Amino acid sequence: MGSTTDTSERHRRGRRLARRPALALLVLVIAMTAVLGPASPGAAQNDAVSTTPDAAAQQLADRFAPVMMLKQQEADCDAEGEPYRPGSVDIILDNPEVALRQLGSDNPVVTWAPSAADLAGLGAGFFLDFPGSALEPGCIYETDFWKYTGDAPATVYAHIVRPPNEPDLLVLQYWFYWYYNDWNNKHESDWEGIALLFNASSVEEALTQDPIEVGYSQHEGGERSDWNDDKLERDGDRPFVYSSAGSHASYFDSAVFLGRGASEGFGCDDTRDPSERVDPEVVVLPDQVRDPNDPLAWLSFTGRWGERQSGPFNGPTGPAVKDRWLDPMPWFDELRDSSVVIPAGDTDAASVVGVFCDVVEFGSRTLITFNVSPTSVILAALLLAGIARWFLGRTDWTLTQPEPIRIRRRGGQAIRTAASMYRRTPVVYIAIGLLYVPAVIFTGLLARLLEFIPLAGKLLELTAGADGTNLIVAIMVGSFANAGAAVAVNAIVADYLDESERGLGAAKAAALRIWARRTELVSAYLRSFVIVSLLLLSFVGIPWAIRQLVRYQLMPQSVAFDEVGGAAALRRSSELVEGRWFHTGIMVAAVNGLVALTALLAALLVLVLATGIPLWAFSIVVALTYAVTVPLGAITLTLIYGDAVAEKENDNVNVVA
Repeated sequence: MGSTTDTSERHRRGRRLARRPALALLVLVIAMTAVLGPASPGAAQNDAVSTTPDAAAQQLADRFAPVMMLKQQEADCDAEGEPYRPGSVDIILDNPEVALRQLGSDNPVVTWAPSAADLAGLGAGFFLDFPGSALEPGCIYETDFWKYTGDAPATVYAHIVRPPNEPDLLVLQYWFYWYYNDWNNKHESDWEGIALLFNASSVEEALTQDPIEVGYSQHEGGERSDWNDDKLERDGDRPFVYSSAGSHASYFDSAVFLGRGASEGFGCDDTRDPSERVDPEVVVLPDQVRDPNDPLAWLSFTGRWGERQSGPFNGPTGPAVKDRWLDPMPWFDELRDSSVVIPAGDTDAASVVGVFCDVVEFGSRTLITFNVSPTSVILAALLLAGIARWFLGRTDWTLTQPEPIRIRRRGGQAIRTAASMYRRTPVVYIAIGLLYVPAVIFTGLLARLLEFIPLAGKLLELTAGADGTNLIVAIMVGSFANAGAAVAVNAIVADYLDESERGLGAAKAAALRIWARRTELVSAYLRSFVIVSLLLLSFVGIPWAIRQLVRYQLMPQSVAFDEVGGAAALRRSSELVEGRWFHTGIMVAAVNGLVALTALLAALLVLVLATGIPLWAFSIVVALTYAVTVPLGAITLTLIYGDAVAEKENDNVNVVA
């Protein structure tokens, strides 16, 4: 569950805004009066159960107050952790650095240091504006938050509502105010929360029982749990809320979660340990506030709680504007029973999901950059298009004859000829590529098995925070099976192309011949894998690992065509690459990039369109996409092998159709 430190040293970094003692006392008295109401004559005799409705509401809210689990930062301004905590809106009220603006020409300032009375009753044409730019936050929001907050306690707001037409139900809502939302949809202020559902007709009745259900808000949707469900962690009656770093979506567990739409968010939420426990104070809110002089008059503000921006970067509206404020049941009814957890390990599915997270984040950054400086984005796109055009123009894309294999072909010719060969008998190549399916299943099982092996699990836990080490562990664990499947597909395709016969029967015969030579192929693969992995592990040997990785790319073709194995296959591949290392590296990167990009686009399309697909099924879909695309890469690499052999044999014939 991570660290359970109640008060972090960083909570004391700032200072409170100056308040005159008399004014602070007056506000406190008014707030206590609004919340507690007139004291009951019997209250002093029995503090355990108050007879006044308002006191009972506070008692209920305190009893079930959430325990906030916030992802720890390694240092100030660390974007991987959670720099904020749920706080009181008092940090921005009467704050001389905060402006209240009105929509219009240049969005003029209505007043600086707006009070609750200033906000009372204002509508959609008004918004608050904090120091800094929401789209270029830097570290100013984190710095200002702690400057304004100082050592004031964390705070959450509670609201009790009886759903319309549901007299026997009661909902206890907790609303979390966050100063800044530092996620894909960056914006000033953020309102999130959870809600507890009681089978009770009054607050007093709810105090005598447990909730029947709890719902956690996640972006525009959320997730539900029965009160006694194992996934709901509690400290007595207080539910644990794992808040996603940056986005503040509320989850039941510590993990990385996948979002593929409005209800889940579009991107990935991270609640992983280590976490810091925060126990907030609770302020109970009424349904509405009519008196503009009430300290809670800000509740009637229906404008934006942050800088005005376009689309998802706009400041949010307050809790009383939400539909679920007075009618929470439609929101409850639409909650999901679970969230999609991104699995650990280097399975193809996890890799695709990881790319999805990165692509969404990159798209968000690009959109932000475009909003700030559209010219720079346009120039960058034109530059990339120019580089791509120059690169594609550096080769010859003329279609060549598919046979013989051992003739000179330029890179573009190899790619285009391979595509032509693939289109003639796609079923045959897909049948060969189906080797990827058991490889994916094996990789997934291996990753799960390692979690239950104490030493391996400890190693993965210790390396969880080191990106470089994670890469190496991924290569040595998950990629072993995937790379092995790719080597096998390349060898079978090469053997198949070396024969004159075509069709499924010929592909089966090629597979059987490679199976008969499995010892040589496995020996060569293991040698290359161990050499490259050891070089990677040394860190200083990474350049040599890349060098050897390129030199070994033609090993499967050497096993199939030259009928050598083990060290001899690696030497043969190295000899063919010698003097053309850069060309081979570029071609291998281009071919594998095209294969991976094609498979990735197909997988991402499934991921976005089939939002209900479980990850185990998605793993099979990813495996099938690679089964379709990897053989195309294998054909191309076989033609590159043939070009290398022809060059070494001084055969300069270039056959063009």
